[in-house]
Formats: sequence, structure tokens, C-alpha cells
Amino acid sequence: MTANTTASVRAFADRRWLCLISAMVICVCAGFGYAWSVLQTPIIARFGWADSGVALAYTITVVCSTMAPLLFGGLIRRMSSRLCVAVGAVLFGAGLFAAGLISQLWQLYLFYGVCCGLGSGMSYTVWTTNTLAWFGDKVGFASGVLVMGFGMGALVLGSLASALIYSPLGWRLAFVAIAALALVEALVAVSFIQEPPPHIAALKPKRDAVGVSLPGSRTVREPSFWLFCIWRSVVMGAGGAVIAEASVMMTGIGSSVAFATAAVGALGLGNGFGRPLGGILYDRIGQSRTLVVLPALALAVSVGMAAAYWFEVPWLFAPFLLVEGLLYGMYAAINTSYMRTTFGQRDLAMNTGISAVVLAPFNLVFPLVAAALFEWTGGYEAFFVIVPAFALLSLLCGALCKPANVRLQEKYGVAEPALAGAAVGETRERSADGVGQRADREAGVAHRA
Repeated sequence: MTANTTASVRAFADRRWLCLISAMVICVCAGFGYAWSVLQTPIIARFGWADSGVALAYTITVVCSTMAPLLFGGLIRRMSSRLCVAVGAVLFGAGLFAAGLISQLWQLYLFYGVCCGLGSGMSYTVWTTNTLAWFGDKVGFASGVLVMGFGMGALVLGSLASALIYSPLGWRLAFVAIAALALVEALVAVSFIQEPPPHIAALKPKRDAVGVSLPGSRTVREPSFWLFCIWRSVVMGAGGAVIAEASVMMTGIGSSVAFATAAVGALGLGNGFGRPLGGILYDRIGQSRTLVVLPALALAVSVGMAAAYWFEVPWLFAPFLLVEGLLYGMYAAINTSYMRTTFGQRDLAMNTGISAVVLAPFNLVFPLVAAALFEWTGGYEAFFVIVPAFALLSLLCGALCKPANVRLQEKYGVAEPALAGAAVGETRERSADGVGQRADREAGVAHRA
């Protein structure tokens, strides 16, 4: 390899890490929508609206953020990534700014719920799609870092918002200040977005790359998709219920409030660190093993949590909460990675969006089920009978994903082995359909849309 070629390789390597850092900044900004608990209290105090009515704004935000990949998936493939991110950032910032001026409840739904939700979902989707095109060989790690950034938004910007709300500025100017900060950060980060060159876009994971490229209309017909969705949704739904009820669970078995608060904090910390760890695990041991290892760990942890709860041992329940947080974060990090390595880069935004929609009902229903069981029985004993069963179901689905992916690969075929180490300057066929389809073709993937 010549000196010029080596320098070019290093330049592109530096570029993709800069892209990852910029994407994480975008995700931190987009994740501010989940700091709702900080914003809700002063709004209720100002207007006297019902808690349930105000809380609906958060639900609308989650729904719109989840639906954004489906609504904008086609647009993302046809427009430049920079323009899409800029539109999403402006929509998010404008929504926050307008939310600081509201006088009616419907305005809160429109500006904070719809505008912020769609803006954050659009920005996150575009940056994720673009970044994973740069990190085809480290797709799990990159996905985990981005998901961690999205979760950090509530912590970082939520803490800042709380400080501003209870300062002389008040909640209205807090909205404006956060909107301005998020908008400036996002628009600066946009300048770093760039489509990867062919030799970078063609990089493939070392293990378990299925090697097909399918649009959402075909993805939803494949058993691989639904097995993975069940694999992910049942454990994350149950884990979300544990996260929602953790403090009550701890105090219910004799824990002090202070110890319960510390345990919940450890759970949140585990959730954050679990996301990049899940991505690293995915890259190191491969897709098939990850889909078996994680539910096996979830099964062991759920049994341990159940035992600690049944025998009322808070000091034993707490470390299981930490591990539960780690596993929840690891599960959360796998979604985009699986969709990328199984169904290709070209329609990643759409496929990821569809899987997010499948997950949403589980995240909404499972906490309600846990709360209902508590009200009916006076405890969570029945709930901890159900949780290991869901972990076992996830383990079964994970084991079935590998043979399903083998059949998927046989069905659509692969033209030639993936070219993971293509040299700079290598001339390949280019497509006008965008970087995702080009990457698939240059990697030897048979494209069938």
C-alpha cells in the first residue's frame, strides 16, 4: 500500500469517528423529549390542568418519534442526509420554542408532542442510518453508542432544564434556552455529515452478515423479522415494567427509601452503559450467539430477582436491578444492528421504524400489567412468575433466528463474498439509488427490491 493510499485510509477512518461523535451529539439533543418528568410539574402548577391530560403530551411525543422512520423513510432515501437532519433539527427546536409560549393544552400536544416527536425521530433515524453506513464492520458498537446518546439526552439536558426552570428564568424561558442550545448543536453537527466512500460503505461484520437487501414490504413477510421482534419486545417490555416499578418493588420488600433510590439510580446507570456493551458483544461474538446469550442471561436474572423478591431480601434484589438495567440497555442496542446485518443498509430506516412500532405496544402494556397485578394481589409475586416465562420465550426465538436467517439467505442468494477490505481507489459499480444500495452491490449483495 502506497503512502498516499495509507494517508487516505487514515483520513477516512478519522472521518467516520468524527461522524460518530457528531451523531451522538444529535442523539443527545433528540433524547431531550424524554425528560418529560422535569417539564410536567411546572406546567401543571401554572395552568392547573389534569395530570393525565398533561402526561398525554409525552405519549404523543413517543408515538410520533416511533412513527417518524415510517413517515420519513422514503424521504430519507431520496433527500440528502444533511437536509433531512437539518429539517428534523429545525422541527424539534421550533417545537420546543413554541412549547414555551403555550396557553392551551392542545398547543402542548401539537408543539411538544407532534413537532418535537417527529423532529427527534427524524434526526435520530437519519444520523443512525448514515453512521451505520460508515461502521458496517462495527455496526453493533456504533449502534450502541448512538442509542446511549439518545438515552443521555434526558439526563444531560433534563438536568439543565431543571436548573433553568427553578432559576429566575422560569419554565417558559427554559424551553426557549434548551431549544436554542439543541438547534445550534444540531446545525453545527450537520456540517460533519457525509456519505461514506465505496470502500467504507462496503464493509461488513466479521460474523453473521446475512447478506440480503430487502425493503420493509418484504421484510415483514420474513420469519426472521418477527422472531427478532418477539425476541426483543417481550424482554424489553418486561424490563420496562421493572424500571417503572423498581422503587415500589424495593420498598415493598423492606428497603429504605434511600437504598431504593440508590438501586434505581444503579439501574439507570446500567441501562446507559449496557447499550455500548451490547453493541460490542454483537460485534465480538456475532448475531446468532448474541441472540442466545442475552436471553439466557435475562432468564437467570429474572429467576434471581424473583427469588430475592419472594424472600424479601433487598440487598440481593438491588444488584439484580443493576444487571437488569445492563441487559435492558444491551437489548435496546441490538435492534438497528440486527436490521442492518440481516436486511441491509438501503432500507434500514424503514425496517428499523417498523420494528420500533412492533415494540411500542409492549412498552405501553407491560408496565400497566405489572401495576394491575400489584393492585389485585398486593405485591409483585405474580409478575415475577411471568417475567422468566418471557425470557424463556425470547431464548427460543433467538435460537430460531439462525435457521430462519439461513433460509432467508438461501431464498435471496448472495452474488459473491463480501469485500470487507476493499482498497482505496478501487473502482466499483455505482448506483443512483443512494449509498445503501451502492454499498450492498459493492459488497456483492444481490439487491432485490
